Amino acid sequence: KNLRRRNPDSAMVPVRSVSRFITYNVRRSYATEAKAAVYRQYGKPESVLKIESQPLPDKLAADQVLVRVLAAPINPADINMVEGVYGIASTLPAVGGNEGVAVVETVGSSVKDLKAGDLVLPLKPGFGTWRTHAVSKNTDLLKFPEEYKDIAPEYAATVSVNPCTALRLLEDFVKLQPGDVIIQNGANSTVGQAVIQLAKTRGVKTISVIRSRPNYEEAVALLKQMGSTAVVTDEYAASPDMKDLMSDLPKPKLALNCVGGSSATELIRLLGPGGVMVTYGGMSKKPVTIPTSSFIFKDVTLRGFWLSRWIEAHSKADRVAMMSTLLPLIKSGELKLWMERKPFAKFEAALAQAQESYRDRKIVLTM
Repeated sequence: KNLRRRNPDSAMVPVRSVSRFITYNVRRSYATEAKAAVYRQYGKPESVLKIESQPLPDKLAADQVLVRVLAAPINPADINMVEGVYGIASTLPAVGGNEGVAVVETVGSSVKDLKAGDLVLPLKPGFGTWRTHAVSKNTDLLKFPEEYKDIAPEYAATVSVNPCTALRLLEDFVKLQPGDVIIQNGANSTVGQAVIQLAKTRGVKTISVIRSRPNYEEAVALLKQMGSTAVVTDEYAASPDMKDLMSDLPKPKLALNCVGGSSATELIRLLGPGGVMVTYGGMSKKPVTIPTSSFIFKDVTLRGFWLSRWIEAHSKADRVAMMSTLLPLIKSGELKLWMERKPFAKFEAALAQAQESYRDRKIVLTM
């Protein structure tokens, strides 16, 4: 608990050791019930999510693991699942949250790959991380690399979705070289921030497009601090001045779209010949509209990416390897995540804040 008091709730959360936290909090007597954010029908999260008590079994089955959740973010995909508009449908009733980190409290008699004190992540979406405890099969959990257990729980809880998405976007579609340029909208999102920082480590320049907002100058300063070459509004990106801004840079080889609508159209307009635009989100809820001329005269390629599909197609070892690329950068401070911790006991307030417009910080629940 002392570790939580040393940092303000809102911060670029630094890496710090949690080994003492975990060692001293693996208890010999286990909880008899969990508190969980449960929804029994799809709808607006603030209306359908309710905190409920769930009994925990007196004895685990041979292949089961009892975990205590340490931290779990509130991601846009989590909200979409509760609304019933995501690519994966929950089996109702369900517990909200897909991502998080937990510590193993005890294991069933046949579980050999995990032990009390290990950190674990959900292996697949739909785990339900917005709760204090969970019982799961050991095959549904991914052991967090032992050598990185000293990383702050907020980072451990958020490394497996947004930073992994950013890594795949940079590695799977275009072979980028130092000096190349990429352009992205929604750049102030957690994925966008990770893209900027990962691109910087590879010598790749980033043009970041964001919405006009009350805290625009603050958002620009943050993204430039992270390594973005330029930061502009959607309106500026659509203006003739944008070409002047980009005149001294190579044409972008890769465009990353998480917005859709006119914002995606402008990315295509600015993309270089033979370039690729990858759509991984649709925050505007508007379709992607591409001029015919972009296909004919620029030979652009449109692709899509969904991390859940990537996970289905790859092994547990592939996921560990992916995180092993990211975790050293987190530990060294080259990859930082802008987040705000909120206690699970104040879930309703945290949920409301996570859905505010123009939010740059990820809300992370701490249990």
